Amino acid sequence: MTARVIIVGAGISGLAAAWKVVDDSSERDGIHPEVIVLEAAAEVGGKARTLQRGPWMFEAGPTGFLSGEPALDELVRHAGLTALPAKAASARRFLVRGGQLREVHAKPFKFLTSGLLGPLGILRMALEPFLPACEADLEESIYDFARRRLGRQAAERLVSPMVLGVFAGDARKLSLPAAFPRMRELECQYKSLFRALARLKLARRESGGPAGPAGVLTSFEGGLASLPRALATRAPFEVRTSARVESVAAADFGAPWRLRLAGAGEAIEADAVILAGEARSSAALLEDLQPAVAADLAGIDSPPVAVVALGFGPQALKKVPRGFGALIARSEGFRSMGVLFDSFLFPGRAPEDHLLVRCMVGGATDPKALELDEEQLIGAVREDLARLLGLQETPLFHEVVRWPRAIPQYELGHLARVARIDAAMDAMRATRPGLHLAGNYRHGVAFGKAAAQGREAGKQVVRHLAANDQRR
Repeated sequence: MTARVIIVGAGISGLAAAWKVVDDSSERDGIHPEVIVLEAAAEVGGKARTLQRGPWMFEAGPTGFLSGEPALDELVRHAGLTALPAKAASARRFLVRGGQLREVHAKPFKFLTSGLLGPLGILRMALEPFLPACEADLEESIYDFARRRLGRQAAERLVSPMVLGVFAGDARKLSLPAAFPRMRELECQYKSLFRALARLKLARRESGGPAGPAGVLTSFEGGLASLPRALATRAPFEVRTSARVESVAAADFGAPWRLRLAGAGEAIEADAVILAGEARSSAALLEDLQPAVAADLAGIDSPPVAVVALGFGPQALKKVPRGFGALIARSEGFRSMGVLFDSFLFPGRAPEDHLLVRCMVGGATDPKALELDEEQLIGAVREDLARLLGLQETPLFHEVVRWPRAIPQYELGHLARVARIDAAMDAMRATRPGLHLAGNYRHGVAFGKAAAQGREAGKQVVRHLAANDQRR
């Protein structure tokens, strides 16, 4: 059977879906799909965008991914790339407290003496193993969870800046079971986060596994965008860029789906479709087909973020501690949510003995920051770096990248929203199969999670095509 599969969006979710359709179809006799990926932008990759400016190379989107994600391991093999682990220095992480960088230590004594928490905050955290666990089905914000388990100081000084770093989000609004389901699982299983960490560390030691977090920060010699670029270049399917899909409609005859492209108005028929773009773009395509799903998708907020990259000379490099970077609580009074020390993350990102940093501005707690022009954004970041690190030098290089919609926010009610979306799509597929969703707005915003969701959508499409083949 020859069938056509259209995938809308050539970010990591869409490319993972396309490769999975090809892979799984090759294992089934009689299924030979024609796969076409349509991307509205001029290049593939979505927010995985690596920019080269002379000797400076920086990520405008995600910094990298954690190794050990099967979906990404599979894609790296297809791309023919060699993964590049981050430098050892990247294991050092910092938080800002009282306007100063303070290292986040894993060893208890060093953590207790770091100045991140005061005596009352430390005492409150020590009570955590003796607190009752909550009900498994309770939905609460990340902030409320952290305050309940660890106390107010830890929630405000440790957890809230971490949420800014991951989601550019407000810990008081984001849902714990949606954003960090593992935390709720650990609480329910072990009745204490500290007991859970101790048991997990012991289990890893007994099994000979690593004692640190799962996965190692990873990228590629040419940056993260090397992966989607190689996947598109080596693809056994067609990838079209600058091809914006204007509408998706149920067809009255022929193949069940018809997509119309903007501009020339070209129409393409498809036996199966995967919408792998942002929530808002997928919502626009579903307004007529599934208005309730479209409304739910449009309700997933993705606040704006600006990435400000600055390059400095050798004198500046001496002022920055070797490490991953620093997260900054809103209460500290900086415009930046955090700063990444790119010179210490991966080789080849800056000239030797020079400093490359990236600051993130905006997000859910400061969306109006993107109303500033480029000069104002750079000025605000330079002021932050001068106050935080003593960097008074004039940068040798600077660039600002704006994301009007950056990271999806898993706000309270997100799991119920996703359940409604899935139920409505399942109901539609019962009578008109073949239309699926993929993207990082449902079950994980990380690069690897987005790839896994695309991979799953690809598997569902092949199962649909196989069922159609059997009926014929």
